[in-house]
Amino acid sequence: MCAQQFTILRLCRAFSAKEVFMKQHLMRNINTISRCAALYRDAHLADCGLSGWQAPYIPEICAAPGITQDQLALRLHVNRSNVTRQLAMLEENGFVLRRRSESDRRAVEVYPTQKAEETLSAVRAVYRSWREKLFYDLTSEERDRLESLLERLARRAEDIQ
Repeated sequence: MCAQQFTILRLCRAFSAKEVFMKQHLMRNINTISRCAALYRDAHLADCGLSGWQAPYIPEICAAPGITQDQLALRLHVNRSNVTRQLAMLEENGFVLRRRSESDRRAVEVYPTQKAEETLSAVRAVYRSWREKLFYDLTSEERDRLESLLERLARRAEDIQ
């Protein structure tokens, strides 16, 4: 039995069928938004040489030059192997430099290049454009409430992890 099936079985025991469906539906919607956002970034950052999955790395690295790969994995909530792969591509395309840490030879520090710094404003503009398109018909109260609820869920998810 895979982990997902086990989780579904556990939910079935704790909740009614309707509640299980609603919980799965919520997670599917959150996942859909995340994947559509990555596709949007793909389309709008292709000219910069970035994929939708690489885009989140640029603001993090530019904000904290010398951040380690492990710290990036924690901040972005991805596996270390994913970070290694994405950074290899970013380095190959001239966005970052990776160096072995002098204080901890096991750690790899990541630094933005001039190309990353120059691309940062485009990345931010794409994020802003996505948010505007996604939330265009929500009132400010709805937007504030949604952001508040999602922040609470995100913090809880980090605690559960």
